[in-house]
Amino acid sequence: MDGTQIGVLVALTFIGLPFVVRAMQPALMDIEGELEEVSASLGATRWQTFWKVIFPTVLPSLITGFAMAFARALGEYGSVIFISGNKIFETQIISYVIINRLYSGDDNGTMMATAIAITMLFTSFALMFLINMVQLWTKKGR
Repeated sequence: MDGTQIGVLVALTFIGLPFVVRAMQPALMDIEGELEEVSASLGATRWQTFWKVIFPTVLPSLITGFAMAFARALGEYGSVIFISGNKIFETQIISYVIINRLYSGDDNGTMMATAIAITMLFTSFALMFLINMVQLWTKKGR
């Protein structure tokens, strides 16, 4: 991984991290301290408490947060456009491809940009559907 790819990764991490934090915060606040105490009194180590008590409780929120962060990163344009370098098949981002195809002045390029944008739209809808299903699954488990 070269410096440009690391830069894109860091930029997208900072853009997506708030979505993960906002999804995780209520789940972490809902965990009762007594659960950890009960786990410890039954002889569980800290790692066992984490993996068997805390992690399953926050897993749906974690999945939701990462799905929202990924969906946000798919459409990111502003912050990554300056970092990416636009190397084909290395650091080229999809939003930049769409813009380049639209401004190419070629009908083929415009159709390709439309096809890419529609694919990204369906991907975003699929991610939002997944997020809603995870939230419904979480509510049924309570």
